[in-house]
Amino acid sequence: MRDTYYLLIPPSKSQSFMGIIIKKMLSPGFFCFTGFLMSAICSSVAWSQNTKGPALEEIVVTAQMRDESAQSIPIAIGTYNKKFIDQVGANSLSEMESAIPNINFGAGDRNTRGEIAIRGIGDYSRNIGTNARVAVYIDGVLTGRSSSFDQSLLDVAHVEVLRGPQGTLAGANAVAGAINIITQKPDDSVNAELLINTGNYDLHSLTGKINLPISADLFASLLIGTTQQDGYVSNITLDRDLQGVNRDVAKLKFRYVGVESLTLDIGFDYLKDDDKSTNAEALANGSFNGFTLASEPFVVAHNADEFEQRELKGVTIGASYETPENFRWTSITGIRTNEFSELSEEDYSPLDVAISLFDEESDQFSQEFRLVSPKGERGDYVFGVYFLEQDISTQRSAITGAIFRPAPNKSVQTPATSELQSASLYLHGNYYFTQKWSMTSGLRYMHEAKNIDYSSIDTTGLFINASHINDQKTFNKLLPKFGVNFQFSPNVLFYTSIARGYKSGGWNADFITTLENFQFDPEYAINYEVGAKSLFFDKRLTVNVAGFVTKFDDFQVFQFVPTESSGTVLSLTNAGKVTTQGVELDINVLLTDHLSVSFNTAYTQAKFDEFKSGGGLGVDYDNNYLPYAPEHSYFVAIDYSRPIFRQAEIYGHIDYGYTGDYFSNPNNTQANTIPNYFSANARLGINIDTHWDIALWVKNITDETNLRQSSVSFLGVRRGLYNPPRTYGLAINYAFK
Repeated sequence: MRDTYYLLIPPSKSQSFMGIIIKKMLSPGFFCFTGFLMSAICSSVAWSQNTKGPALEEIVVTAQMRDESAQSIPIAIGTYNKKFIDQVGANSLSEMESAIPNINFGAGDRNTRGEIAIRGIGDYSRNIGTNARVAVYIDGVLTGRSSSFDQSLLDVAHVEVLRGPQGTLAGANAVAGAINIITQKPDDSVNAELLINTGNYDLHSLTGKINLPISADLFASLLIGTTQQDGYVSNITLDRDLQGVNRDVAKLKFRYVGVESLTLDIGFDYLKDDDKSTNAEALANGSFNGFTLASEPFVVAHNADEFEQRELKGVTIGASYETPENFRWTSITGIRTNEFSELSEEDYSPLDVAISLFDEESDQFSQEFRLVSPKGERGDYVFGVYFLEQDISTQRSAITGAIFRPAPNKSVQTPATSELQSASLYLHGNYYFTQKWSMTSGLRYMHEAKNIDYSSIDTTGLFINASHINDQKTFNKLLPKFGVNFQFSPNVLFYTSIARGYKSGGWNADFITTLENFQFDPEYAINYEVGAKSLFFDKRLTVNVAGFVTKFDDFQVFQFVPTESSGTVLSLTNAGKVTTQGVELDINVLLTDHLSVSFNTAYTQAKFDEFKSGGGLGVDYDNNYLPYAPEHSYFVAIDYSRPIFRQAEIYGHIDYGYTGDYFSNPNNTQANTIPNYFSANARLGINIDTHWDIALWVKNITDETNLRQSSVSFLGVRRGLYNPPRTYGLAINYAFK
């Protein structure tokens, strides 16, 4: 039986939360740093308060299904344009991690797992019986499984990161947040680009882009790219490198504008990764069966020929029609196929003990229709219908070697298929009481039908032997949102909101030892949020702040649970209650016409309020921290550009990101503690005649070795992964215009 949610924050929780925040904000380090930063900003820009001149670029976002300035919407959102993404050297979504407040990509074992946590809430499961907590969209189409999240950003226009439950507009897959990747569209210009990137670890990357008008009302663009880089982890047993990159990308797009007020976009995308990579390294003092394992960072001694492969294919069809009354009808159709395979070492030694194989294939169809009203004097609205179908199949195999005891040369296989059919109706709108006061409200009705077909064929005697399990589940849910906004001035907005989040139940379709916890229930969330967005000094300074409290019931937990034999088994169960709460601050300032600074910081406390017998051995995890939920993080970037000749400009970028310590497992043991870490990156370049762009870049300037993930394997080996070492190189971009 579920407890009743408070419509307001419970007094005891509220006082505790505010006490924590005040304590943190009054700490000497935070106070001095923030005071110094704000003093520098104010003294540097005060002269321009009454002076017109260059301003920060306005980013138009589609977070509320219409084109709006990011500063005008009552949502905690981070926006990152192509210029910023290029400056931080982010070739894929995960490489933006340090620049985005309160987000963590560290849960993924490998390069392409794409598992994301926002505000301490994430998805760490490879399991087809459950959904992700973060929804990633590309041009309005849900990418699907988490292996498809970490997309290439070669043709990106901008990225939007929405923090907190976004269920009203994004559905059940957005209980932690949503990420919108908006790509560049073809236009009527003739242009092309050639991008060359070379660097250490034998990096070679070549990308070509071309945009052509086929006729007066039909435009096309084509992108083809390839990247190869040697790995930075050495497998001394097989004498080969791991964690390298071998990626091919292709995108073909068409835009048709031949009918008045109608725009038709068709896009085809393809991405292939074929990497030699490991899911983990044995950590210090690691041993197995009396054999000391390689524990030096970036060195392994594995006998398995490990790999990771994925192939993503997609078709997107978008149509937009604007009526004479300025209503906009939109249709977005998405067809996606994702294939993912990996082979992993399980004993992390040169011995022939055990390996695991994982293959997954998913086919997805989505269709959305929506009607967007014009901005009216009294209000506006968005009405939509959404359909989603997913068919997923997976084959997991664990194979024991000749020296494995007590079951040499045996295996366990868990073939499974899952189907999902989902349909939703949603309505989201704003009502303007006055020029200053407004109300935001929304409601989404969701229907989900899921089924699974699961088998476990075990000859080792260690796991369950279940010949065939077929089960179905149906879920119906209303996801409301309500908020009140106060437009203090044309450039200052205060907002508050309450929103519901939801994640449907499912099945633990993995290696399991009992059917007792094969099924798990839905989880529910309610998010309380207050925030402010402000723009000062003739649009040269933005200051955005948000405070939040999100409470979960029946929180779904994926973890490696210890066994009596010192190993682990996979568990996917419901914890009782979880609370995540915190504050986020985001500042951007144009100090001079040539110098800008970006700064963001977040404080988050994410804990299990109630998780009885969470460890599986009668150990309660009440008050433990959630995994991959650092309390503190911040990021600062400085950008400088200046003309040096009539048609040349030099530019420089340097950034520094810090992430506080966190745990990688709900048990919060020392073995699963990830120490705090930082990383600094830089880029120095010259732009000549708008055609040539030549830049030197370096990532992880100080060559820090930071542990990012830690766990205990099925066989009891402590394992983990480190961030990449220092990389550097030369990027050359030539544009034909």
